Amino acid sequence: MVIPMLIHQLQFDDVRFSPDAQEHRAVAILTTEDRTLCLMASAKLAPSAPRDSLAREFAADALRQVRRMPEYRREEDQVRVAEDAGMEFCQAP
Repeated sequence: MVIPMLIHQLQFDDVRFSPDAQEHRAVAILTTEDRTLCLMASAKLAPSAPRDSLAREFAADALRQVRRMPEYRREEDQVRVAEDAGMEFCQAP
């Protein structure tokens, strides 16, 4: 049995726009009570997309990746974000 993952903090670092791929990329840092998980996340948004849109898209991509991991994909609701979870950029996008 896998212990469900409850994410308390989402941070995005090393945010860049790739002109070739026409997407933003960042390192998504997901923090739970007892671990930290770092993933590459992407967002297919315009180069001038607002920060809140970038944050939502990076979070959605990171959560999609975690939910596809073998230990979490077998059951729904194994990966959740706390209602009071913070979402921030480590550097300006």
